[in-house]
Amino acid sequence: MKALAAALLIAFMAETPLTDPAEEARAQALMREIRCIACENEPVSQSSAPIAGDMRVQIRELIADGASDREVRDWFVKRYGEFVLFRPPSGDPAGWLLWGLPFLFLAGGAAIGLTLTRKDRKAPAEIPSEEA
Repeated sequence: MKALAAALLIAFMAETPLTDPAEEARAQALMREIRCIACENEPVSQSSAPIAGDMRVQIRELIADGASDREVRDWFVKRYGEFVLFRPPSGDPAGWLLWGLPFLFLAGGAAIGLTLTRKDRKAPAEIPSEEA
């Protein structure tokens, strides 16, 4: 009976904006931050995939139930993994690599470039003359 009631509630709430404008604004912001798992590089706010519609409904339901933005993100991460977030957290080692590796490559490239230019600046060594 509860499953039928939940299914009917979801069917009636499908794509219906929240009544509180502040909550709807939060939902829209989260929909732009969460990636559609079917479309990969498209937020659920812009995707026309059926799963994206389900994700939009879930975001609205969680917000209507009083969940914070962090709790909504955590719910989606728990279900789909960190891939679902456009901005993954930087606090764990995987996040450090994701955010720091490009800068390490940039610094390494700069070091290699400086090393190569310094070698080119050195005067060539004199070749000893052959005096017999």
